[in-house]
Amino acid sequence: MTTSLLAGPVVSFEEADAFLRDTVDLAPPGAPHCTLAGTMEDYRRAGLPPGTLVAIGLPNGRDLLTQFFAAVLTGLVPLLVNPSTPAGRVTELARHLNIGAYVTTERRAHAFGADRTYPAGTHRLVRTATREDHPEQYEPGDVVMLTSGTSGMFSACVNRLDALLRNARRHNLATGVRGGDTVLVILPLYYSYALVAQALSALAVGARLVIGGPPFHAEGYRAAIAAHGIDVSSITPTLARQLVDDAVPLPGRLRTLTVGGDRLAGAQVGELLALHDGDLYLTYGLTEAGPRVATLAAHHEPPERWESAGLPLPGVHVGLRDVREDGVGELVVESDTVIRRKAGQVRGRPLPAPGRLATGDLFSIDAAGYLHFAGRLRDFVVVRGEKVSLHSMKRAAESLPGVVRAHTVVTDGEGGDGPAVELVVEAVDPAGTTADAVTGRLGRLLMPGERPHRVRVVATDTSHFHK
Repeated sequence: MTTSLLAGPVVSFEEADAFLRDTVDLAPPGAPHCTLAGTMEDYRRAGLPPGTLVAIGLPNGRDLLTQFFAAVLTGLVPLLVNPSTPAGRVTELARHLNIGAYVTTERRAHAFGADRTYPAGTHRLVRTATREDHPEQYEPGDVVMLTSGTSGMFSACVNRLDALLRNARRHNLATGVRGGDTVLVILPLYYSYALVAQALSALAVGARLVIGGPPFHAEGYRAAIAAHGIDVSSITPTLARQLVDDAVPLPGRLRTLTVGGDRLAGAQVGELLALHDGDLYLTYGLTEAGPRVATLAAHHEPPERWESAGLPLPGVHVGLRDVREDGVGELVVESDTVIRRKAGQVRGRPLPAPGRLATGDLFSIDAAGYLHFAGRLRDFVVVRGEKVSLHSMKRAAESLPGVVRAHTVVTDGEGGDGPAVELVVEAVDPAGTTADAVTGRLGRLLMPGERPHRVRVVATDTSHFHK
């Protein structure tokens, strides 16, 4: 019953089963958890051919990872998706990616109107139609991960489980995660940062996993660290800013805190270090790279380096192409963890070569080899004849007190003047963080040509996460 269809599996049934049994789920008690052996047997009874892509849309928790490993160990290919993805969006994903089954809750399964569903542990598996002549075909040992949408709404990355585990081990070496640690996951596992740099890294090193959230609440986060003896946790800059605004020290038990998913302003790094009496690592990566690329040990670095993305991981080689006079160019990554290919409705450029990725991110590299993020190729727009960095505009806004996140909307300007930029600012207290106040503060940070045409302040949705 526990024999894998993988030749020489990189994860055995025994390893995965022990890991899952030791995993703690912070969700309120409900139905009994899936067992790995039982879920694997259910997958076999569903009659899915080896290499079938299985989309798994379940909340963060142990059951989600059980379904992931059950798919891998029965020769199927897992794809974790947001459990709140509308049925129509799942249907379109299935069409573009050649998905053969969708695992979801019983209530959601009936929403698809399937004539027959199959058991999948304590959840349900809905068979979907696949095509043998579809351009997207997969092999046992593949893992498919959705991107944040910049490559197309229905695009995904195809990688190998052994490559993801290799990347996880390199991340562990860079951040000091070790066997016996307890790792808290509060980020969505359907994004590569949490799946690889937390779940798979814990498996690879022999750490114990505690899974909660989303949504994120600063008080509940601190309580979980204290109650469950958490040694290691990862957050995004959005969540880091919430902790900084809350201004309450993190429990001393937490040894290692990592931040990834985007950049954190240097001043906020200093504020976070003041709240955390331990190691703080800033990480850079992207799903296409497998995913982690570079890490900065901020607690060991002087303040002038806090804006840096750090040094490449062992086995990861970086360079720049199309370098400008100021030393900024597009970052190119070479690694044996780069994805095999893109799948689905893919926009943008293909991989330049196997194992090589043109990131679309602009960097400079200093004499010591530290990476310095300068924006993205798509983050520049010409406004009234001046080249404006949307990244700089967002970073300036996110450095202001009370601002949790910011994004830009480029529209057609009035009177044929070309594009105009609206800056949308998410604040915990929109009444206290007004558009006039933000505009005034930005005036002291940005040159006239860099300022947005309009500022709009909205309440932040603390239940929403970005990769």
